[in-house]
Amino acid sequence: MRQEQREPARSEERMKRRTYLRAAGASALAVGLAGCGGLIPGKDDEGRGTVSQTEGRPSGTTEPGEEDRFPTEGPVEYRGIEFDRVLDAERDFRMDANGNRPIDGDILELMSMDRTLLRVRPGRYKFHDEHRIERAFENIGIVGVGDSHRDVVFWTPETEGRKFLNVREGGSGFLLENVTFDHMDGDGSIGSTLRMHDKLRVHTVEHIGHNPTDNNGAVDNLIAQVLDSDGRGIIEGFVRAGPTNITSHGHLGDDANEGCIYVGGDHAGELLIRDSHIENTGTNAIYASRVPGNVIIENTAFVNNNQASLRIGGEGSVVRDCRFLIDTDNANPDNGGEYINPNAILWETGSFGKTGGRIEGCEFVYRSAPPDAKAAIWADGSAGAFTVSDTSFEIDVPGITAIRADDPEDPRLGATAAKPWGVTLSNVVIDTSEGVDGALIRLTGRPNSVIDGCCLSVSDARGVIKLAGSPESAIQNLNVMYELNIAESADVVNMSGSAGTLLRDINVNDAGCAAGVAEDAGTTTPDASSLPEGR
Repeated sequence: MRQEQREPARSEERMKRRTYLRAAGASALAVGLAGCGGLIPGKDDEGRGTVSQTEGRPSGTTEPGEEDRFPTEGPVEYRGIEFDRVLDAERDFRMDANGNRPIDGDILELMSMDRTLLRVRPGRYKFHDEHRIERAFENIGIVGVGDSHRDVVFWTPETEGRKFLNVREGGSGFLLENVTFDHMDGDGSIGSTLRMHDKLRVHTVEHIGHNPTDNNGAVDNLIAQVLDSDGRGIIEGFVRAGPTNITSHGHLGDDANEGCIYVGGDHAGELLIRDSHIENTGTNAIYASRVPGNVIIENTAFVNNNQASLRIGGEGSVVRDCRFLIDTDNANPDNGGEYINPNAILWETGSFGKTGGRIEGCEFVYRSAPPDAKAAIWADGSAGAFTVSDTSFEIDVPGITAIRADDPEDPRLGATAAKPWGVTLSNVVIDTSEGVDGALIRLTGRPNSVIDGCCLSVSDARGVIKLAGSPESAIQNLNVMYELNIAESADVVNMSGSAGTLLRDINVNDAGCAAGVAEDAGTTTPDASSLPEGR
């Protein structure tokens, strides 16, 4: 009788906590996406985002005040890049804003100039060819001067994948800003390769339309590399959320998908990706692992991406204030194929075997997912020690582990990581639904790991943390809320081969995670209703 009386109180407490977290998450996500400059447009009559149309005013026109928003004459420094001259696409190049005459020759002519910024007026600009640049240039920029990035659109009628720009030999200073690339609804997608030694800038750029498979013309939307170790690049407000034909890895069939942003092994400097939104990719939305340089991901939303939303790891890797939502039952209805294994972060370093890196202030939500999805954060043995702090998880899907770190002596994706191998979890909140049981934190072959100041809300508290082959670790200041009776706090941790591990101040109760934990962490959980729907 006593147990029956307590059950409604527990359920009410959980609902209150989730309501609080979701409301706070919606506000935080709205603030984050506002930093994208309003990149997510309005919905159509059916509630889906519009595709393959330019919203706004007629081609070749500008609104009052736009002349003040972007540079109109040189010399000028803009976005940290110095330009001697500012040219107009229509006046100086006769670029056709109505899409009747292709602009291929105009783009190649621009890319032969140095220290030049091109202003592009609203319109739909057609191109046919890949624009391959084989010289190290200095300070070139393309900026759409519409009120919205959707006012300036580049598109191609070709059904094979096309690189709008393919910059191979580097240089210093390139800007692409306030434009949209339209894949339209058939085969073929659009990408750019930007290999710069320094001063790479991509701001407020969206890819709209359909995303096909490799056999139907898919390309990575952006390959970005900073070639000098002291060089820096910034990608800000990059959006892709259109429907995708999802398929398996190429080695499992005769086709594959391409991702949204790929970094690659020549990246040696620092690349900052922030205030962006990537949704519905068929494979690794951002592939930023296995690089010698630094990659920082900030304030970016990842929604329903197959395989991994983010592939990253090792020293110089930082994931900060990002939001990850997996709810494949409510993904874009225009997607083709089936989701296979949507894990949020795959933390790995391949043959580099690097240690270090951190994830902080992030939010992970699993509402629905296919059976092969395994973990929100999955660290391979090719990655050594790393830190997760001030981060929250909401898991409604059985079989999903919040944090899983595999044995460095048995790496799946590369070489054994350099020591140390310990994982540090600090101020982490994990909240689960009824029926989500088993280990939520799994550390294998991770000696000297630390779990400190964390809170887990579970149906069954037994074995929610599993340590294997991880001696001399420490689990302390742990608060576990449970809904089923357990014998004692020691049942919370399942240990094997982890001699010398300290268990201290483990509080097991039915009162719930202290509200102050989530508030102090600065982490929130996004509600699906607050996220823009895919296009």
